Amino acid sequence: MGSAPVTIVGAGPSGLTLAWWLIQHGHTVTVLERESTVPRDMRASTFHPATLDLLADSGLADELVARGTVVPQWQYLIHQSGERAVFDMTCLSDVTVYPFRLQCEQFQLTELLAARLAEHPFCSLHFGAEVKEITTSTDGVRIHYQHHNQMVDANCDWLVAADGASSQVRRSLGLTFAGQVFPKTSITLVLDYPFEDDIANLLGVNYVWLPDRHYSLMRLRDTWRFTYSPEQDQDVDTALSDPVARAHIKNVSASAAEATIRSRNYYTLHQRCLDRFCHGRVLFVGDAAHLNSPAGGMGMNSGIHDARSLADHLVPVLEGEDAALLERYDRRRRTIALEEVQRLSAQNYARHRETQTDKRQVIWQELQETVNDPAKHRDYLLDAAMIRSREREQTIE
Repeated sequence: MGSAPVTIVGAGPSGLTLAWWLIQHGHTVTVLERESTVPRDMRASTFHPATLDLLADSGLADELVARGTVVPQWQYLIHQSGERAVFDMTCLSDVTVYPFRLQCEQFQLTELLAARLAEHPFCSLHFGAEVKEITTSTDGVRIHYQHHNQMVDANCDWLVAADGASSQVRRSLGLTFAGQVFPKTSITLVLDYPFEDDIANLLGVNYVWLPDRHYSLMRLRDTWRFTYSPEQDQDVDTALSDPVARAHIKNVSASAAEATIRSRNYYTLHQRCLDRFCHGRVLFVGDAAHLNSPAGGMGMNSGIHDARSLADHLVPVLEGEDAALLERYDRRRRTIALEEVQRLSAQNYARHRETQTDKRQVIWQELQETVNDPAKHRDYLLDAAMIRSREREQTIE
């Protein structure tokens, strides 16, 4: 393989959306993905309005809507009493074409994009391509990777690391990924069971308090994603085991505890951020650049926002503008990652997982005040829908 202007490592949502936006401007892109096919990753399942707006021009947003579950209202719920704090996103219909949360697995987007990119003359998409090492110079990047059983050396003008939380590109450069691990991990089960038959007033997205713990229920077409935290100091295998998983489900619904569990996933939650998203000719997006709690569903969405911002800055550079323009990409997206995405997701994490009665009372009072005051309600949703962070990004020079 010879020299290509841009090589993207990673065929997740941020890598493939970036590839799509670059080829739309006539630029040639190579994508290297370690897995043999598009990963059917169950992690992210929420597309926020700001993200759907970015995907609208290509028709991708409407294709996702057709594959997912539209959730205009979502709620916090007290399981025992049925008390609710309902957020109604239709109040944002003047600022977004998509005033709802779309519950849809991230692989629906990546599979749509991979199919388009595979047919496009400006894109070369390689699966089973594992990056081993990169070396950088002032005018390009050399990539040493294994494609199936063959070692390959390739060159590019710009390399984009979109290869996730355990980024090999980041490791190859020896970069520090500073931050912390949240004390509570997270388990998500996917079940074939109509929870709406057992729990009154259930919506498409529900964050629920039990007396001494929490859970969330999210609708994905004909299945539900049930998420909870394991017991303190419980090892992964025990936490995922059938008796333990079903005991958690039984806290919510006795009959659901007998249902088929389609999949079960365990997540360690991190909050981390690179000190720079641009390292010479190596550029970082998504989880390779920053990590946050998944509470509120902002991780995948912010990665796609990174990709759009990088495309908006990299295209002019590819077309002759000074590469210093990329420093603004770094300023914009690092600021948003630290001051918006991490702040809000950490706040959501703490709110969902609070178990102390007095602290819960304070949170519940705040939630009730927010949903019952139209100005506060809208203000809260502009943050939750990631519309405000996109607006703020545009003001950072």
